[in-house]
Amino acid sequence: MPSLAVGGRVMPILHVSQIAAALGLPVPAGLERARLAWDIAATLDGWVERLRGLGWDRLTQPTQSRARSLRNLTVNVFHPIELLSGAWESGSFDWDPGEDSAREAALRSAEEVVRYAERITAGWASFLLEVGDELERRDPRVASPRGEVAYSELLASQRWHADFHLREVEEFLS
Repeated sequence: MPSLAVGGRVMPILHVSQIAAALGLPVPAGLERARLAWDIAATLDGWVERLRGLGWDRLTQPTQSRARSLRNLTVNVFHPIELLSGAWESGSFDWDPGEDSAREAALRSAEEVVRYAERITAGWASFLLEVGDELERRDPRVASPRGEVAYSELLASQRWHADFHLREVEEFLS
């Protein structure tokens, strides 16, 4: 986990705005929250399209880049997105990637992996339609394993995370 030491205090870093705040610099303007959220939806859709039609052997084969399977990467990307909906209301984002192996083990076929990803993708899109314009009006603070952050910071970090791993998947499948 990246961290920053400022004034003898070590702070975990989840988003660039935390670095700026710790150094007393202005927080850079980011993408609007709705765009970030819908970008995540597009990334999830693209991911699901790449999963469809893949066999079990391909889904469980380690990637060359990090020796993680597509099944593992799917859980690692989609589970935190599933948690984002709840974090909006609860103010808590309790993602523990160390528990991904148990979620991954529960997916025992290619069809189950695709259904898992489809379910979370549909849930994310439903959440976005439900909150609508409120996403731009409200930016609640959320407690996360890496400290308290604005919801927009979680969106930005999860968008980056999903896009990063999608590029890894695309490279593996090419």
